[in-house]
Amino acid sequence: MKTNLDHSNLYQFAIFIIGLNIVLSIVHIVVSSLLGPSFFYFNDHFVPWFILVMISAVALHLVLIWYYHIKNFKFALLAIMISLVATLGYSLFFYLALTNRFLQNMVAGAYVMVLFVGSIYSACLFTSRTKQRLWLYWAGISGFLVQGILIGLYLWAMNTKNITILGGIEMAIPWISLVGSATLIFYSLNFKVELKSLDTKDMPIPSKLLTGTSNGLGVISAIAIFLVLNQGIKGYAWQKGKAARSLKMAELFEARIYVNRQNDTLRYRLLKPKDYNGNKEYPIVVDLHHGGGMGNDNLIQLDAADPSKLLSTDENREKYPTFIIVPQCPMYSSFRALPDHEGISSLIFEAMDTLEEEFNIDEKRRYVMGISLGGYGTWYFIGSRPEKFAAAIPICGGGDSGMANNMINVPIWAFHGKNDKSVPVNLTRDVIKAVRTFGGSPKYTEYSAGHDIWNQVYKTPGLLEWLFAQKKD
Repeated sequence: MKTNLDHSNLYQFAIFIIGLNIVLSIVHIVVSSLLGPSFFYFNDHFVPWFILVMISAVALHLVLIWYYHIKNFKFALLAIMISLVATLGYSLFFYLALTNRFLQNMVAGAYVMVLFVGSIYSACLFTSRTKQRLWLYWAGISGFLVQGILIGLYLWAMNTKNITILGGIEMAIPWISLVGSATLIFYSLNFKVELKSLDTKDMPIPSKLLTGTSNGLGVISAIAIFLVLNQGIKGYAWQKGKAARSLKMAELFEARIYVNRQNDTLRYRLLKPKDYNGNKEYPIVVDLHHGGGMGNDNLIQLDAADPSKLLSTDENREKYPTFIIVPQCPMYSSFRALPDHEGISSLIFEAMDTLEEEFNIDEKRRYVMGISLGGYGTWYFIGSRPEKFAAAIPICGGGDSGMANNMINVPIWAFHGKNDKSVPVNLTRDVIKAVRTFGGSPKYTEYSAGHDIWNQVYKTPGLLEWLFAQKKD
């Protein structure tokens, strides 16, 4: 009788853990779909949330390991143990990748490997002795199908450059993942069948350990779900408001499109100097937006181009009359050349040339500045075309130390947050050190902050005075 009672408690705990995994998984998928990468990099609650999700997943694996052991399901037992190791390994890898740009490029491939291990485990459920359990059989079939589809989608995304296809895959993956979470219900049904099969003539004695664990996890999960959903809803509302906020700036910035001879298209916004006089020369500032401005509407990049918000105030337009160009980076592209994409830097340079033919722009006073994605672009611009720019302000972006020798004659004032989780601070420290090693004299300001440092940057005394004082010899 004691064994049956112990099994009863564990079966009930298994049902609770399965339900908890389903709920946490659904919340995770929904919030990450709403917020995108910002959920991982900018959400203050992400790390504790991530730990909670992993504890829940590990608990489910341990329950299944116990169950397969007592039922002598050897193949399923071996497969779930391998799956546990793969899950723990991927979790550690993903956490490290949050602050390592090189590892971030391998996250999708690592996840495919976890899915592959999971598909092998799922196959064991409908090919080994576990197929005698109806609900385990269907858990295996459904899990195998979902994991197979996800593997196909991820591999397709990793091997195509078609933006339409990538967008479709990005939309499909969350829905397929939600279906995958729902397949856990089959495990719950299996444990309910096991509960009914027990001889429970006497009232089962509740386990204080399992009851306390369930209550603790339940309370913690309820609080975590509230906080994460609240953050997700606020973040989603903010993202949805990008167009409305951009429309205010769009009253000043003219919408333009540049198409080169190869039919490559660049969408950008242009602000002319106040009271432009064709007989005077004016500087030009290239403002490269952060990742929140990517698209092809030629609008939302204005909300993601914080330097332009500062430069376009009435006070600064009077004090620093200048042209401001805000190009929009398409989805799945970049302002810099990447191993699998040439980026749009050359298009921007060509568009600048056409503007200089149209307007009286001082070719000795071209400036570039950008945040995050735009910070990467800023470093790349002065590394690949140093002769073109009189000064640069890269903000929380990463530079290529291999280009440092090209930058030594470009005045640079770089900014970064010491606790940046999105773009590791070393990416700026290293390139600053390299430029100085080659004889350059870049300015560098580091804050005790994370990724979002613009509010501190624009308050820096003398920032704009320094920028517009720079002039190429």
